[in-house]
Amino acid sequence: MTSTAAALAEQVSRRLEPVYTLLDRVADEVLRCRPARAPLTEANLAALHRMLADVIAAEPLIWGAGYVAAPGMVDDLERYMAWWQRHHSRVTRLRLNFDPRSVDVYDYLQMDWFQLAQSGQARVAYGPYVDYSGSDMYTITATIPVVADGAFLGVAGADLVVGEIEHRLLEVLRGTSADAVVVNTERRVIAANTPRWIVGSRLPALPQVGADDCDEFADVAELPLGTGWVVAVAR
Repeated sequence: MTSTAAALAEQVSRRLEPVYTLLDRVADEVLRCRPARAPLTEANLAALHRMLADVIAAEPLIWGAGYVAAPGMVDDLERYMAWWQRHHSRVTRLRLNFDPRSVDVYDYLQMDWFQLAQSGQARVAYGPYVDYSGSDMYTITATIPVVADGAFLGVAGADLVVGEIEHRLLEVLRGTSADAVVVNTERRVIAANTPRWIVGSRLPALPQVGADDCDEFADVAELPLGTGWVVAVAR
């Protein structure tokens, strides 16, 4: 018999799975555009830019999305981003300062959402955090590695609207009468069906799957999504 937490985890994963389906499309487009015997260029990515602009305009869950390259992968540049972002009713390309001599340089190579994917994590969901360099919004960044022939080419990523995620997950959590919460790998609350936990707050410890001696939670299940998030149901 499926436990309450496991059933909720399955439903929560289904609400978020389209994000990673989109990222798979972005990664596939990067690989499709990549010349067989030549470096990847900005011109090669024209179709990707069009796809990103269309997807972001149609999906309220996403602030921005794109391809963030490993060093030297596009036009031999040390940094390169094909990233589009929504501003009210418009979708525009995001352009950041990659000059290492500048005080406001945007060094995405040091960002957790980039490094976790580079280290081999298949699905990353980093945050919530305030994206001061990009959207200035409260954001969760989802990424997957883009890999060809064992070589890391960068990441496909999307900035997600925390409020929209909370809304979609609450629709699931309200299906149980018990107090339930979704928690990320940093112990931060993503959504809860009760004021008992505040979104964005950090729990003292991560609810453990199968931890029978846990005082606060009676049932815990990891999301099949693959991000390390869990659903926990209180005693």
